[in-house]
Amino acid sequence: MKVRVFAGLVLVVIAGWNSLGYAQPADDISQLKLRDWQPRSMLKTTQSEIEKPAYPVIDVHNHLGGGKDRLAPEQVKLYLAEMDAAGIQTVVNLDGGWGRRLDETLAALDNAHPGRFLTFALLDFSGIDDENWGRREAKRLEESFKAGAKGLKIHKSLGLSYRYSNGRLMPVDDPRLDPVWDTCARYGQPVVIHVADPAAFFTPLDRFNERWHELGDHPNWLFHGEQFPSHDEILAQRNRAIAKHPETTFICAHFGNNPEDLAAVGEWLDKYPNMFIDVDARISELGRQPYTARKFFLKYQDRIMFGTDTSPRRDAYRMYYRFLETDDEYFDCAGGHQRQGFWMIYGIFLPKSVLEKVYQTNAERIFFAREDASMQTVEKVLHIRPTEDFTVNGKGDAPAWDKAAWEPLNLRETDGHQYKTNVKMLYSPTGLYVLMDAEDRTITATMKEDFLNLWEEDVFEFFLWTDERYPVYFEYEISPLGFELPIIIPNFSGKFLGWRPWHYEGGRKTQTATSVTGGQKQSGAKVTGWKAEVFVPYDLLRPLQNVPPQPGTRWRANFYRVDYDDSKKTSWDWARVGSGFHEFEKFGTLIFE
Repeated sequence: MKVRVFAGLVLVVIAGWNSLGYAQPADDISQLKLRDWQPRSMLKTTQSEIEKPAYPVIDVHNHLGGGKDRLAPEQVKLYLAEMDAAGIQTVVNLDGGWGRRLDETLAALDNAHPGRFLTFALLDFSGIDDENWGRREAKRLEESFKAGAKGLKIHKSLGLSYRYSNGRLMPVDDPRLDPVWDTCARYGQPVVIHVADPAAFFTPLDRFNERWHELGDHPNWLFHGEQFPSHDEILAQRNRAIAKHPETTFICAHFGNNPEDLAAVGEWLDKYPNMFIDVDARISELGRQPYTARKFFLKYQDRIMFGTDTSPRRDAYRMYYRFLETDDEYFDCAGGHQRQGFWMIYGIFLPKSVLEKVYQTNAERIFFAREDASMQTVEKVLHIRPTEDFTVNGKGDAPAWDKAAWEPLNLRETDGHQYKTNVKMLYSPTGLYVLMDAEDRTITATMKEDFLNLWEEDVFEFFLWTDERYPVYFEYEISPLGFELPIIIPNFSGKFLGWRPWHYEGGRKTQTATSVTGGQKQSGAKVTGWKAEVFVPYDLLRPLQNVPPQPGTRWRANFYRVDYDDSKKTSWDWARVGSGFHEFEKFGTLIFE
């Protein structure tokens, strides 16, 4: 009784206190909710703004939608505007679907804007109880590839949502999917596979869950409980499928969906050569472990690709560039995707050689493999006809050139300048003749001496590997202004350096000439094209073996061109090589008739 009276008196006193104007302030900071806490750092750190990336970017993971209604010309135009503003070369759209939707998506994106979009197909998981479901979908996928789809996307529903009629989840390594993976291998098309989710999504939603606020906003993202496999089990299922299908290329989204454990991801990459990863929507995880992340990127630089999982938006792209290119500290990366945790990240300032691979060339090896296949699997061969010696004048009008057919060079960048470039070659008793004819708009060449870094401006190049027993070859470069760079290259395991010729005079010196059309042969001139004509005496090549060539002799060779119109690098090659011109094992073959 006394306790009740006392409690009642306390309530009366509090009520009276409040009635006198002493109520608790509405903005009492002690009542601030965690979700409303937005601290402003007092650190004075570098705030870099990277508007354009170090290299043109291929975004390998994006969702632009599918079908003609979603991808109206006005919407696609907005995508392109954001891509151009952010230096994005190509976006991979993972929402193609199949059938009419796929056809409409390809028409709106890939076909309307070649090189800017690559559309992926999807599977229809309805009817998975049918024992023929896998073969049915493999056939549908084959039709999608023939229609123009550039790969297959697998959503996280596989392993988490798709169930048989008895309630059992369809595992990622279900044998019914084998015909699908085999079809991808047969057509040389990659699989972008998203299974599982962040590790915290598979733990209880309690005060220890580091993604508590995100799961509170998206409760359907929580996969903790007996009705779901564990995070590790789903990833193990995926890895078993990768191991079972070594000829299929798997790009594991979201850094393999295990950026919280980079050591494990590294072990997977070491074990499965057909496995790749992308960075999409995971810089929040990578950026809070910058030392480990940077070491990982350096070690696995050939296996990582750029992606965002965010519809094209320049500010989002620039957040990724800041993380990858700068050493900025303690910055908020939510603008790159969404708020994923109450922490800041740090940049990992990757070297340019690594950035080029992550941004561009790793993806090119995968996504443009089908386009390059005709150049890689079918050996490039050029038959060289004999001739008597003649004088070069840079115009290519000597009657001897009528014996040789033009051989086109192939554009290496999908968004490069669409200039035609062709070459011819002849051989005489004393040397080789090479002729190049190129379309152009501007002469971007300022160097006025031989033996300079001509490749940094407009240039034509050819490489001659005369004997495959020795990793030594001849490289020749010439600018539109007629300046040259002839060098011998010893290349041992990718370590190479050019050597200038000794006693470069008399019969050992090249004969060269260049000409332009539609303008003056001077730096900055507006033109319609230029030509280079070169005679290389065998005496200059004699340090190399298998020289001079005899009828039936085979050499390996390649031809290149580089142009810098509009301050944009565009390059061409004859035999397709990777990011560097010195991959001599990929050179084409010259056969001397």
